[in-house]
Amino acid sequence: MIKKLYFGQYRHKETILHYLDPRIKLIYVMVLSILVFLSKDTYSVTIFSLFIVLCILLAKIDIKTILKGLRSFYFIFIFLILMYIIFSPGQLRQGFIAIWRFLMFILISLTLTFTTPIAGLVAALERLSKPLKIFGIKPRNIATMVSIAIRFIPVMFINFERVRESMLSRLADFKKMKNIKLVVVLMLHRMLKSASNLSDAMYSRIYDENVESSKPLEFKKYDYVSMVFVIILILIIY
Repeated sequence: MIKKLYFGQYRHKETILHYLDPRIKLIYVMVLSILVFLSKDTYSVTIFSLFIVLCILLAKIDIKTILKGLRSFYFIFIFLILMYIIFSPGQLRQGFIAIWRFLMFILISLTLTFTTPIAGLVAALERLSKPLKIFGIKPRNIATMVSIAIRFIPVMFINFERVRESMLSRLADFKKMKNIKLVVVLMLHRMLKSASNLSDAMYSRIYDENVESSKPLEFKKYDYVSMVFVIILILIIY
C-alpha cells in the first residue's frame, strides 16, 4: 500500500532543488502561496504557471508521479467546477482561477516534499520557529508536531485500506451510509490508538522539548542564486 502513495513522498535525485537549504524552500513555499492568491489576471497566471512548471522540470518530477499525486484531488476539482456551473454560471472564469490556485498549491507542496526529506523539513521548521521563544513557544514542539503529522499521512492511508479490505471481505456495501459511518469510526479508532502508542513511546524515551535538532543547516551559493530568481519572478508579475 505504501508504494501507492505518491503525494508527499521524498525522492532522492541529483537536482538543484534537492540541494537547496530546506529553510529557504519553506520560505519560498510561503511566498509562492501568497503570489498564487494575488494572481488574478491572465498575464500573472501564465507567468506563475510557467515558473511552477520550470521548478517541476528542475526537480525531475515526471508527469506520471504528478498525475498519481493529484489523483486524490480529482473529485475536489470536479466538485468545484460543478458548483460554479450550477450556482454561478456567469462566474466560470473565477471558478477556473480558483481551481488553478488550488492546483498550484498542490504542485508547490508536491515539489517541496518531493525534494526535501522529512528530517530536513523538521530541522528547517525548528530553526525558523526560534523567534517564537519570546512568546514561550518551544520550537522543538512545533517541529515534532509537524513531523508526526507528516508521518501519520501514510499511516492514515494504510489504515483506511485495511479497514476497507476488511469490510469488503464481509460483503459490505459502501453505497449505504451506515457502512461509510462505520469506516470513519474504525479509522478514528485506529488513528487514536496509534497516537496513544506514539505518546507512550515518547514518554518512555523521556522526550525533552528543550533539546534542539543537531542537523546542520547552512546557506550555499545556489541558495542565494535562487533568491535572485524568486525576486525576479515577483518583479515580473507585479
